[in-house]
Amino acid sequence: MDEALILINTEIGSMEKVNEEIKQMKEAQRVAMLTGPYDVMVLARGESVDEISYTLMNKIRKMNGVKETTTNVVFG
Repeated sequence: MDEALILINTEIGSMEKVNEEIKQMKEAQRVAMLTGPYDVMVLARGESVDEISYTLMNKIRKMNGVKETTTNVVFG
């Protein structure tokens, strides 16, 4: 299994909605709202980095309220 930490900036007023929608995704192992430069963090898990990438590109980035994302693949 591969993991990635996805940090998300949301449109103003969208943080809670984005947080709740992502919690429903099977790939999302941990989802939390943050203070600081990012609004939401997701620890995503998949069979491969390609599977996580698919989730990011086709689900999270297309979600209403998501402005930008930063993805960090977890090693070890």
